[in-house]
Amino acid sequence: MTEDMLLQLMEEVEKEDPIDYANLPFDDDALRALVCRLVAERSTEMEASGLPLEAILATMWASTAKLVLENLVLNARLLTLQGTPQDAQALIARIARRARGDD
Repeated sequence: MTEDMLLQLMEEVEKEDPIDYANLPFDDDALRALVCRLVAERSTEMEASGLPLEAILATMWASTAKLVLENLVLNARLLTLQGTPQDAQALIARIARRARGDD
C-alpha cells in the first residue's frame, strides 16, 4: 500500500464520515498525509519482513480495532470533561446498539 493510494482511500472514507478537527491549530491535509505516510511505512515494513498475508492482515485489523477503541475512549473522555458524562454513556450505548444491529 503506497502513501498516495492510502491517502486517496482515506479521502474517500472521509467523504461519508468526515473528521471534526474542531478548529485545532493544525493543517488537516498535513496531518492526513503524515498518518498515511506512517501507515504506508508500516505496511511496507511488514510486507518486506516476509510475514504471511494472513499475519499482516491480522496485525492491521488489530491496529484498527485499537484505534477505534482509542477514538471511542477519547470521545467519551471529552464528553465527560465537558460535563456531560450522560452523553458519553449515550454515545457508547448508541454504538453498541449499532454493532448489534438494533438501529
